[in-house]
Amino acid sequence: MNKRLSIGVTMVFIGLVTLLFIGGYLIFIVNEKSNLEQLNVNLNNGLSYDNIAVTIDEQDIDNLSIIDLPAHFSRMHFGVLFHPKYWHDPIKTGTDTRLLTEITEGFDLASSLDNLALVVPKGTATRILIPMLNIDSPVDELGIIDLGDSQEYETPDNTVGHIPETADPGEVGNGWFFGHLESPFSGEGNVFHRLPEIPELLREINEIGEGGINIIIHSSTGEYLYQVTSSEVLHADELKIYGSDNSRISLVTCVPRLEYSHRLVIKAILVGVKAH
Repeated sequence: MNKRLSIGVTMVFIGLVTLLFIGGYLIFIVNEKSNLEQLNVNLNNGLSYDNIAVTIDEQDIDNLSIIDLPAHFSRMHFGVLFHPKYWHDPIKTGTDTRLLTEITEGFDLASSLDNLALVVPKGTATRILIPMLNIDSPVDELGIIDLGDSQEYETPDNTVGHIPETADPGEVGNGWFFGHLESPFSGEGNVFHRLPEIPELLREINEIGEGGINIIIHSSTGEYLYQVTSSEVLHADELKIYGSDNSRISLVTCVPRLEYSHRLVIKAILVGVKAH
């Protein structure tokens, strides 16, 4: 009788612990998902270019109003973005330093006319650094896994993975880089575990009115300095790989913790180059 009672008490205890664990997990997930909206932040300065580049020609002039023009940067010569204030005198085109934070020492401004060669590929990425978050990771090109009736990209294993069909460092286009927030079951690392800190850092920068979050990507031919312009969270089913008419990158990781149903996308634009 005592043995049966002991077994019964043990089973009840295990059941209560299981219920508490499941309840705690569900409460944690609901709380994490309720905070996802806070991950959508835009940097309030001139680096936040639209994804669309406007080409000014006779047809566009007929279609664009005066109000439309200042809202975009115009691509008047291939590979160079012009601020509207320079449209009347393209020869004097340069970078408006008030729109950029102080560039990291050793880098040349990517928007200068001397860097027209940036439109050509510069070699695959080998390393990524985000100094403000102490992130320093090698970069691998992601292969494609054949699942028989479908294909998908492999997941990065203790590294950051680059989608090979997207832009290389310094190249015009959008380079996509993926990394794990955490991987408690597969053991593939957590190289982007601090990436969710970026939205709050962007808010602080907006409040102060200066500063920036730098991302440095190494390749065989140089180092490329990108600066974060925004963060966005969306459901995994809504994530689409898209390009760009300027040089930018997108960093992606899974959120929230322990559920991973959404994707945090950190967007950054090229601001500096250090050639080897």
